[in-house]
Amino acid sequence: MYCGNCGAMAGAGNKHCRKCGKPIKSRDSIIKDIYSGFKEKKYDILPGLIKSIEDEISPDMAGRLNGNLAFVRGNYREAYSFFEAIAPKKRSWEDFFNMALIDISTGLNAQAAQNLKVIPEMEIDLPGSMLYSGRYPGKKQLFAEIYLYLGVIYKDLNDRKNAVSSFEMALKYDPGSELASANLGDIMFAEDNYDGAINYYRNALRVGVDDLKKSHVYNDLGLAYLRKGLIDEAMGSFKKAIFLNSDNKNAVYNLGLIYVKSGMQDRVKDDYKEFLKHEGGVDIVFNLSRSIMDVAKHENSGEDSGMGLLGTDDSIKKVREMIAKAAASDSTVFIHGENGTGKELAARAIHALGKRADKPFIVVNCAAMPETLLESELFGYEKGAFTGALRDKPGRFELADKGTVFLDEIGDITPSMQVKLLRFVQEKEFERVGGTKTLKVDVRIITATNKDIKSLVLSGAFREDLYYRLYVLPLYMPPLRERAADIMFLAGHFLREFSAKNRKEFRGFSAEAEAMFNSYGWPGNVRQLENVIERIVTIYEGPEVKAEYLPEELLKKPEHSAVFRGADEARIIMDALRSAKYSRTNTAKVLGISRVALWKKMKKLGIK
Repeated sequence: MYCGNCGAMAGAGNKHCRKCGKPIKSRDSIIKDIYSGFKEKKYDILPGLIKSIEDEISPDMAGRLNGNLAFVRGNYREAYSFFEAIAPKKRSWEDFFNMALIDISTGLNAQAAQNLKVIPEMEIDLPGSMLYSGRYPGKKQLFAEIYLYLGVIYKDLNDRKNAVSSFEMALKYDPGSELASANLGDIMFAEDNYDGAINYYRNALRVGVDDLKKSHVYNDLGLAYLRKGLIDEAMGSFKKAIFLNSDNKNAVYNLGLIYVKSGMQDRVKDDYKEFLKHEGGVDIVFNLSRSIMDVAKHENSGEDSGMGLLGTDDSIKKVREMIAKAAASDSTVFIHGENGTGKELAARAIHALGKRADKPFIVVNCAAMPETLLESELFGYEKGAFTGALRDKPGRFELADKGTVFLDEIGDITPSMQVKLLRFVQEKEFERVGGTKTLKVDVRIITATNKDIKSLVLSGAFREDLYYRLYVLPLYMPPLRERAADIMFLAGHFLREFSAKNRKEFRGFSAEAEAMFNSYGWPGNVRQLENVIERIVTIYEGPEVKAEYLPEELLKKPEHSAVFRGADEARIIMDALRSAKYSRTNTAKVLGISRVALWKKMKKLGIK
């Protein structure tokens, strides 16, 4: 036994320390002092007290005390090693809880979930807790927070079923949990269950107290109303979002969108009067006016208020809505889609609409560089790290501090590079190549790939833990063949753009050319369409794009199955009929099928 005051060894039966003269306390008395030290946050006295009784208590108890001390001092790795050394069956609920919090802080979400979900089944003695007796008034509050943690973790892991059940349990123990309701609203919204989303968002607003958080929830509620076609309710929600936070760009944009698209410009003046009564009303009116002008300029023409993603098809409208929601958060975004669908444009839009818009946006094409070059490009290198490293060079992550890094073709990186990237994604820490100093940065990560990332995970080519860290907010970029309504819209846009650039006078497309555009599969997507139009405008004079101007790949008669590949047969046939002035012979010729085959398809699809 040791003296709890000076740490000197105390002989058996001694009532006073021979070194400092202080009374020697019993083990039970010292344990009480340790508990008091934790509760009163007198951490400086604890090392001596714990040491004084280490030889009189079990190794598990000593590990728990030392683990708690390391935990409150922020020495998480040391703390975890103490807790992990305790046999699982002998761990207390506090041990599991502390381990879970450390797991979350280091990005080990699946492991955190395993540690958290055992706690509700354990015996809980909150008043006797060293660290949490003052934080949680009772078990309900503790369980509400545990299930909230679990919900966020499962949502991050794309486990929708367990996320929903965890958030619902959090609400069972704490009906006033704003975060649980808001997260459930987000899950319902993502599944197009707008009634469910509305109910949860309204509950979050009913119990919420933070104006900034409520502003974001009101914006989300407005989007859910808008999806249901409830325009007045949507406007009311967006206004409340703006009143609570005049800097809520998404709410301002969404309200401006409604004014323009619903033909409510006449109502704007009355609403301006309402805004001007509010503190900060001048800023609100200014921002809203700018939004309305921007929307009027772009939205009515199928454009997107600076996102660079043109189109009127419902699929691209969903992309723009998801971009707006992603921009409002700071979560990692995973963009997937074929080449030429606009993945980099989407990434730039998320950055431009978010809070990091005035900071760097740096693009890295992971497929364009070998592993060694990619590592030095991302993390930088120190002078002398390799032949030719004549000076220190900061990497892309370092240069993007406070901004956004877009990692394109993330599915092409090697397994060893995946390990290095995982550490950075988890901790935002790294060392330059050839360096020893650990650097820390604050960057948002957006990734993209044209590969089936889930198949790569299943095959073992892509690390599952890295996938879960990156696949937080997925954004699907539809190929052009799934945006049938946009083919001629985009073709017309590019025709006007390149005609003005090249001082040509193209004004439109012949019926046969239009039919060929609509029936082609566009494997290169929007990028291919843009290149085709640029080639035509550069070579020919106009004023009309004729079928003979089209490149060879469009002039080839497609195979029967290829004409309709991945598209809506009825729409393609109707477009071809209209373009051929309802001549079945010419329509069949454009589609590359026989007149009899066309007749059979029309009969099958009910086209008369």
